Amino acid sequence: MVVRCFVTFCLFLGSWAGFAQEDEKSTEISALPKSIDSTHIGYKNKLLVFPIVALSTETSWVFGIANAYVFKTSKKDPTLRTSTMPSGILYTLKDQILIALGANIFLPREKYIIRFENTFSKFPDKFWGIGNNTPSSAEESYTISQFYINPAISRKIRRNLFLGVGIEYQSVFNIKYKAGGNFEKDQVLGIYNREEYSVFGMSALITFDSRNHAYTPNHGSLFRVKFSDFNKNLASDYNFHLFDVDIRKFFQLKPQNILAFQYYGMFTFGDVPYRHLALLGGNAMMRGYYGGRYRDKMFMGLQAEYRFPVYWRFGAATFASAGQVADNGTQFNFSGLHYAVGGGIRFSVLPRENLNLRFDVAYGDKVNYYVVLAESF
Repeated sequence: MVVRCFVTFCLFLGSWAGFAQEDEKSTEISALPKSIDSTHIGYKNKLLVFPIVALSTETSWVFGIANAYVFKTSKKDPTLRTSTMPSGILYTLKDQILIALGANIFLPREKYIIRFENTFSKFPDKFWGIGNNTPSSAEESYTISQFYINPAISRKIRRNLFLGVGIEYQSVFNIKYKAGGNFEKDQVLGIYNREEYSVFGMSALITFDSRNHAYTPNHGSLFRVKFSDFNKNLASDYNFHLFDVDIRKFFQLKPQNILAFQYYGMFTFGDVPYRHLALLGGNAMMRGYYGGRYRDKMFMGLQAEYRFPVYWRFGAATFASAGQVADNGTQFNFSGLHYAVGGGIRFSVLPRENLNLRFDVAYGDKVNYYVVLAESF
C-alpha cells in the first residue's frame, strides 16, 4: 500500500518538475516525472505526503519531501482522469533548492484542462559560454535565484485535439557570476551587468495526442506547437518571441518491444535573456551532455530509443540522439551536430500504472548518469 501511494503521488508531482529539457526556465531539477493518464488509479479524494530521492549529473543526489492533493472534478464520469495539486521542496548535494506548487486539473468530460506551476529556486549551475562550439575548458560556475509562474488552460476541439492559452512570468535575481568570465565576454542578456530581471509573456499552443498512454505509450503520436510573446508593454524587461515544436512517434514492433522517436525544436527571436535561451543536454533530450552544456537562441534535436523486456519487472533500453544549438536558422548543418549514445535498465515500480524507474548511462562529451522516474519521452 505504501509503495502504491508513493508511486501514485510521483505520477503527478511532475506537473511542475521534469521540464529541464523542454523548459529549463521553469524547473531545473528533473528528479520527477511529468503527469500521466491515471484514470485507473481511483477517484477518492486524498492528500498524499512522501519523501523523494533521485540522482542526475546536474544535481547529484536529490532529497526532499512533497505532498499532493488528488481528486476528481466529477465522480460520475469513470473515464475522467484524476486531477492533482502537488507541492514540495527539494534539495541537492550541489546546494540547489526548489520549492514548488503545481496543478493538473481535468474538468468534467475533459472539455477543459487547467495547468499551472509556481516555483522558487536557488540554483548553482555551470556555464560554458554561448554557441555550439564552446570548449570544455571554458566551464565556470554561477548562481541565480528565480521565481516562475505559468498558468495555462486548454480546450478540447475534437478527439485528440486541444487548443490552449497561457501566461508566463519569471523573475531572476541574486545573480552571481565570475568577473571577467564568459558572461562578461559574451555580454549575456539578463546576466551581464545586472543583478536581476523579469519577463512577462502570453502563449498559445495546439496539441494533437493520439498516444494510447500519456506516459509509456506503445503506439500513437504526439504533436505539440507553442508560441510565446514577451513584450515590454506587458511589463517584460525584454522583447522576444519563443516557438517550440515537439513531435513524438511510437511503434509496437511486438508485445512490449517499442521503438520511439522524438524531434524537438526551440526557436527564439529578439532580445532573448539567458534563462530563455535554447539548451542542449539533460536527462530527456541529448542524454550524455550536461543540461545546458551548449546554449544559444535555437536548438534542434532528434532521438530514437528501443525499449524491450528482460525479466520479470526488469526491462532495458538503448538510445541515440543528435542535436545542435545555433544563433539563427542558417547556422544549422550536419557538421555542427553533437551526438550521444547510451543504454539503461528499467524497473517497473508499479506495472498497473506503467511507471518505470530508469537507470541510464549515456556518452556525449563525457559519461553521464541518470536515475529518474519515468521515460525520457
